[in-house]
Amino acid sequence: MSNLVEAWKDVKYLLGGERASEDERQSKITVEGGRRVGENANPYLSARRTWNDLMKAQVASRRSWEMIAILCLLIALASVGGITYVGSQSKFIPFLYHVDPHGHATAIGPVEMASPTDPRVLAATIGEFIANARLVTVDAALQRKAVYQVYAMLSEQDPATGKMNQWMNGTEDSNPFTRAEKETVTVDISTVLPQTPDTWEVTWVESVWDRKGEVKTQPVPMRALVTVYRAEPSTTVTEDELRRNPLSVYVRDFSWSKQL
Repeated sequence: MSNLVEAWKDVKYLLGGERASEDERQSKITVEGGRRVGENANPYLSARRTWNDLMKAQVASRRSWEMIAILCLLIALASVGGITYVGSQSKFIPFLYHVDPHGHATAIGPVEMASPTDPRVLAATIGEFIANARLVTVDAALQRKAVYQVYAMLSEQDPATGKMNQWMNGTEDSNPFTRAEKETVTVDISTVLPQTPDTWEVTWVESVWDRKGEVKTQPVPMRALVTVYRAEPSTTVTEDELRRNPLSVYVRDFSWSKQL
C-alpha cells in the first residue's frame, strides 16, 4: 500500500502537482553535485541525469580528440615545411682555386653568400650609369662601350629602357654618335645621394666642347632621379652581361633636367 502511495506522489509531482511538505525531495537544501536532498530517489530524474552525464562525457571526449587531431595536423604541416626548406638548400659548397701560368693550383677558399651591396658601391654604379648615358666622345669604340654599359643596367620590361631608347635614338641632338661629329660632352659627377631606399639623386656638371677642343657652352649643372633595384642572376644572363653588371643592379626609371 505504501508503495502505491509513493508512486501516486511521484505521478502528481511529474504532472506539476505539489508534494507533501514532509517529502524530503522538496527540500531546498543542496548537497554535493548541485542536487537537492532526496532527488536520487526519483527514478525519472535519475535516468535523465544519467543520460545527460553520458552525453556530456561523449561531447567532452570528442572535443579533446578534435584538439589533439588539430595539434597533430599542425605538427605535420610544420614538419613537411621544414623538410621541404632543408631539401631545397644546396648541399654543394663551391670552392675557388687559382691556377697560375705554370699550372700550380692555389686554394682560395669556399664561396660564401654575397653580402648586401655597399651603399658606396651602389652610389658609384649609379653615377657611372649617368656618366655613360650623357657621354659624347669622338672615340667610337669608347662611345660604344659606354652605350653597352648603360644597357647592361636596363631591363626590357622597365620604363627606363624606353626612355633611354628615345634619348639615344630620338633626335640627332641626343644621339651620341651623331653629336660626336660636331661636338663632345664631358660629365663631372658631383653627388650621388639616396632619397629613398630605391631612388637616388645624382647631380653633375655637363660641359659641351666643339671638335677643336674649345668650350662651346658654359658648364651646365644637371640633376637626375634614378630608381634602381637588384635582381637575382638567372640562367638567361650571359657572361658578358655579368661582366658589365656584376652587382645585378638595374634601373627601373629615371628622369633628368637642368638645374636652375
